[in-house]
Amino acid sequence: MKTRVIAAVVLTLAFAVPVFAADGGQPSNGSGPNFEQRKAEILDRLSNQAANLQQAKDCVQAAKNRDDLKACREKHMAAADGSRAGMRKQGGGPGSQQGQ
Repeated sequence: MKTRVIAAVVLTLAFAVPVFAADGGQPSNGSGPNFEQRKAEILDRLSNQAANLQQAKDCVQAAKNRDDLKACREKHMAAADGSRAGMRKQGGGPGSQQGQ
Protein backbone atom coordinates (compact mmCIF):
# COMPACT_ATOMS: atom_id res chain seq x y z
CA MET A 1 0.00 0.00 0.00
CA LYS A 2 2.78 2.44 0.91
CA THR A 3 4.62 1.74 -2.32
CA ARG A 4 1.53 2.59 -4.36
CA VAL A 5 1.13 5.91 -2.54
CA ILE A 6 4.80 6.71 -3.00
CA ALA A 7 4.61 5.73 -6.68
CA ALA A 8 1.54 7.95 -7.15
CA VAL A 9 3.30 10.92 -5.54
CA VAL A 10 6.41 10.40 -7.65
CA LEU A 11 4.38 10.18 -10.86
CA THR A 12 2.39 13.27 -9.92
CA LEU A 13 5.57 15.24 -9.30
CA ALA A 14 7.14 13.90 -12.47
CA PHE A 15 4.29 15.36 -14.51
CA ALA A 16 3.65 18.50 -12.44
CA VAL A 17 7.18 19.90 -12.31
CA PRO A 18 7.67 20.19 -16.10
CA VAL A 19 4.24 21.80 -16.46
CA PHE A 20 5.08 24.49 -13.91
CA ALA A 21 8.52 24.98 -15.40
CA ALA A 22 7.03 25.46 -18.88
CA ASP A 23 4.59 28.08 -17.56
CA GLY A 24 7.48 30.30 -16.42
CA GLY A 25 5.43 33.42 -17.15
CA GLN A 26 8.08 36.10 -17.56
CA PRO A 27 10.71 36.02 -20.30
CA SER A 28 14.10 35.34 -18.75
CA ASN A 29 16.01 37.76 -20.99
CA GLY A 30 14.55 40.85 -19.25
CA SER A 31 13.12 42.42 -22.38
CA GLY A 32 9.67 43.54 -23.33
CA PRO A 33 7.39 46.46 -22.60
CA ASN A 34 6.69 45.45 -18.98
CA PHE A 35 10.38 45.45 -18.16
CA GLU A 36 11.04 48.83 -19.78
CA GLN A 37 7.98 50.39 -18.15
CA ARG A 38 8.93 49.02 -14.72
CA LYS A 39 12.52 50.18 -15.16
CA ALA A 40 11.36 53.71 -16.04
CA GLU A 41 9.03 53.81 -13.01
CA ILE A 42 11.82 52.72 -10.66
CA LEU A 43 14.27 55.26 -12.09
CA ASP A 44 11.66 58.01 -11.76
CA ARG A 45 10.95 57.05 -8.15
CA LEU A 46 14.68 57.00 -7.35
CA SER A 47 15.14 60.44 -8.89
CA ASN A 48 12.29 61.79 -6.77
CA GLN A 49 13.74 60.21 -3.63
CA ALA A 50 17.17 61.67 -4.39
CA ALA A 51 15.65 65.14 -4.85
CA ASN A 52 13.72 64.82 -1.57
CA LEU A 53 16.84 63.70 0.28
CA GLN A 54 18.83 66.62 -1.14
CA GLN A 55 16.13 69.04 0.02
CA ALA A 56 16.19 67.46 3.49
CA LYS A 57 19.98 67.71 3.58
CA ASP A 58 19.88 71.38 2.55
CA CYS A 59 17.27 72.06 5.22
CA VAL A 60 19.38 70.41 7.94
CA GLN A 61 22.50 72.26 6.83
CA ALA A 62 20.62 75.57 7.00
CA ALA A 63 19.18 74.84 10.46
CA LYS A 64 20.31 77.21 13.20
CA ASN A 65 18.79 75.48 16.23
CA ARG A 66 16.92 72.44 17.50
CA ASP A 67 13.53 73.83 16.40
CA ASP A 68 14.79 74.26 12.84
CA LEU A 69 16.00 70.64 12.85
CA LYS A 70 12.63 69.48 14.13
CA ALA A 71 10.87 71.43 11.37
CA CYS A 72 13.15 69.84 8.77
CA ARG A 73 12.41 66.38 10.11
CA GLU A 74 8.66 66.94 10.11
CA LYS A 75 8.77 68.33 6.57
CA HIS A 76 10.93 65.42 5.34
CA MET A 77 8.77 62.81 7.07
CA ALA A 78 5.61 64.29 5.52
CA ALA A 79 7.19 64.08 2.06
CA ALA A 80 8.30 60.49 2.70
CA ASP A 81 4.81 59.53 3.91
CA GLY A 82 3.34 60.99 0.73
CA SER A 83 5.80 58.98 -1.33
CA ARG A 84 4.90 55.79 0.54
CA ALA A 85 1.19 56.44 0.03
CA GLY A 86 1.81 56.79 -3.69
CA MET A 87 3.64 53.47 -3.78
CA ARG A 88 0.80 51.76 -1.92
CA LYS A 89 -1.71 53.16 -4.39
CA GLN A 90 0.35 51.79 -7.30
CA GLY A 91 0.84 48.45 -5.56
CA GLY A 92 4.62 48.81 -5.37
CA GLY A 93 6.97 49.06 -2.48
CA PRO A 94 9.25 46.77 -0.54
CA GLY A 95 8.37 43.12 -0.90
CA SER A 96 6.10 43.73 -3.86
CA GLN A 97 5.92 41.08 -6.53
CA GLN A 98 4.20 43.32 -9.07
CA GLY A 99 6.04 43.57 -12.36
CA GLN A 100 8.58 40.93 -11.47
